[in-house]
Amino acid sequence: MRLVPYTYSSVKRNDKVLHTIRVLMEGQEVWKEDIEDPNNALEPNDLVAKSSFQEGDYQYFRIDQGKTDLTSMYAYTECDPDTDMLCWRTFYIITDLKGDYWINIPSQQSFLTPILKAHYV
Repeated sequence: MRLVPYTYSSVKRNDKVLHTIRVLMEGQEVWKEDIEDPNNALEPNDLVAKSSFQEGDYQYFRIDQGKTDLTSMYAYTECDPDTDMLCWRTFYIITDLKGDYWINIPSQQSFLTPILKAHYV
């Protein structure tokens, strides 16, 4: 199963919306664990989820930023891209007010689409 712990925020400017999604990844890849209960991967990594949902082989966890110390974790810029080290990677997505992409999401980042649907569209 692929785990997608994330944070989400958005800002409206004129007729566009800037979505900021931070995802905890293994280097350049979505985090992958072979476990029965994906919730068991959160506690050992000091992650507290506000909510979760599943889509296909992906389990999404919206991380509670008030209960999780994100500053104690690595940012993507601090990690070697070829490592399996967990690090937070930030993605910026621009849509119009209806949620239509202003710039399309690259196919290798399509795992972000369910997050946008869950919070905005």
